[in-house]
Parts: sequence; structure tokens; C-alpha cells
Amino acid sequence: MGKLAGKKVVLLGERDGVPAPAMETCLKSSGADIVFSVTECFV
Repeated sequence: MGKLAGKKVVLLGERDGVPAPAMETCLKSSGADIVFSVTECFV
């Protein structure tokens, strides 16, 4: 288990950077509980 095991996480991804689904995949494997995940365009 990782350091985020059992922690609730809010993900804000960026369209031209790292999208939220990519971060979500990585963080789920560490045991984090994803409560909100969205990818936005910050212009």
C-alpha cells in the first residue's frame, strides 16, 4: 500500500498537461479513494 491508502483525493487535470483519468489510474493503484475527478482547460 502507498502513502495515499485510504485517503480521499480530488483530482483537477489539465487538457494540455496531465488529464485527470491518467492521474486517477496511477492513484487508484496506490490505494487512494478518488472522490472527484475532472479535466479542464485553463486558458
